[in-house]
Amino acid sequence: MTFSLNRNCNHKIKVLHLITSLEVGGAQHGLLLGLPRFNPEKYEHIVCSLMDKMQMAEQFRQSGIEVHSLRINKKTDLSGALRLHSLLKRLRVDILHTYLLHSNIIGRIIGRLAGVPTIIGSERTIGQAGRWDRTLTKLTNPLTDAVEVNSQAGADAIEQDLGVPKEKIELVRSGLDLNTYSTTSVRPEMRADLNLNQDQHLVLYIGRLRPVKGVECGLRAFAIANSIYPNTHMALAGDGEQRGYLQKLVADLDIRHRVTFLGIRKDLPNLLAASDSVLMPSLTEGFPRTAIEAMAAGKPVIATDVGGTSEAIINGNTGILVPPKDINAMAKALGELIADINLQARLGKAGMRRAQQNYPIENYVKRLDGLYSRLSGFHKPYHDIESRQDCVC
Repeated sequence: MTFSLNRNCNHKIKVLHLITSLEVGGAQHGLLLGLPRFNPEKYEHIVCSLMDKMQMAEQFRQSGIEVHSLRINKKTDLSGALRLHSLLKRLRVDILHTYLLHSNIIGRIIGRLAGVPTIIGSERTIGQAGRWDRTLTKLTNPLTDAVEVNSQAGADAIEQDLGVPKEKIELVRSGLDLNTYSTTSVRPEMRADLNLNQDQHLVLYIGRLRPVKGVECGLRAFAIANSIYPNTHMALAGDGEQRGYLQKLVADLDIRHRVTFLGIRKDLPNLLAASDSVLMPSLTEGFPRTAIEAMAAGKPVIATDVGGTSEAIINGNTGILVPPKDINAMAKALGELIADINLQARLGKAGMRRAQQNYPIENYVKRLDGLYSRLSGFHKPYHDIESRQDCVC
């Protein structure tokens, strides 16, 4: 289903990125960071959200990315599919790159009906698809030219559970702007804003407040650790449907004065600078972007050993891995870390080295550019901005 561009080289490869929403999330942050770094003489990127949840839309626009919304608010809203078809026909995109379950399914079907030459799916979660979702994925797999994943665990999972042919799976690891995590100078100011003294150990959680993120387990583990090491505090950066429930849990655990709900934040590097450790209690993960962000900031991570987490965190080297839902193991790991400053420093330094070696944003852009070039038939590297007036693509 792929094609070769048979146009003069002034033509840009037009890529529409279809995602379920532009709420704050790992996939959205990855796009916001990566897309502006592609060669602007070679690519034109457009982002489209299925839903009218557009918290990050202005950030994309400020980065020079065109943004659209299909304004779908319920699964039975078929008019959104018609709007997508119209948008694809009007924009005449070369590549449709879809992210997350609903966008994958709708994008594959409508993309082919609209005559999009190349369609790339993207899977970011492991084990979260229901029976009907798995069936739809398997039925629409033939409509894709490739399916992008960001971990080997994700590649294995979609082959086994979702029936994606191995030859269609493309591993593109996440990337970071490593320079943004060198913010240690803001630590005193950030801790003052959180009403913390410099001796308190700050445990940071970053992510949505949803059941699959295991935040309840994390809070219960923190409560146990805090009973032994009272000079600790926990901050949660994010929002979601569980916020009210978790706030009540904090009250029931009698740790209200030890826990702060920060809501959605746009200054995660600064929050990481203020923290002493990062807790990731997820019940399932694809590849946790938060883990590599914490490592880039030199912070030790305590995480559940699920999905692709162990590909980022080397147990005992760059962080500590514990079984999912094991509150006692999580509390013990927290206690060990809180009590041992040398352990904090060793894990943090090793994590920073690993992030610098494996997750620069340039690697992500080059890998994705290679995929786009191969599938579209345009093979100039992303950094090549020389004149191409006489060549035929």
